Amino acid sequence: MTKSNGLGSRATVFALAAILALGGATACATTGESSAPTSGRNEITRAQLDETMVDHVMDAVRLLRPQWLRARPMRTPGNPEPVVGVVVDGRVQGTLEDLAQIPISEVERIQFFNAADATIRFGTGYSGGAIVVTTRGRLRRGPPLTP
Repeated sequence: MTKSNGLGSRATVFALAAILALGGATACATTGESSAPTSGRNEITRAQLDETMVDHVMDAVRLLRPQWLRARPMRTPGNPEPVVGVVVDGRVQGTLEDLAQIPISEVERIQFFNAADATIRFGTGYSGGAIVVTTRGRLRRGPPLTP
C-alpha cells in the first residue's frame, strides 16, 4: 500500500479551479464593439436598419434577409403562385411592391412570419408567408385587418 501525501489531489483541485476561472473570464468577455441587440433570422431590428445605407424597406429586406422574398411552399394546381404578403402596422397592404414605398426612417422593426403563422395571425392568402412592418407610428395605410 502506498501513502499519498495529498500533493496530487491538491494539484488536481488547483488545476480545475484555474480552468474554471479562465473559462468564466472568457465567457464574460465581449466579442465585438457593437452594443446593438441581436435578432433572429425572422426579424430585422431598428439597430440593423440604422447600419444599412438603403432608403426603403424593400432594399433593406433584399440586403439583410433576401430569403423572405422567396415563397416557400411548392406550387400546386390550387396554389399556382404562392404569395408573400405585406402587413404594415397591423393593416394588410398587398404585395411586395408596397415595401418599396416605405422609407426606412419610418420603420421600427420588420418581421417575417412563415405561411402557417401568417395564416393563423392574419387569415388566408399568405401561402408564401408575410413580411410584417412595424413603423414608428406615422404610416397608417390600407384597409383594417379583418379578424
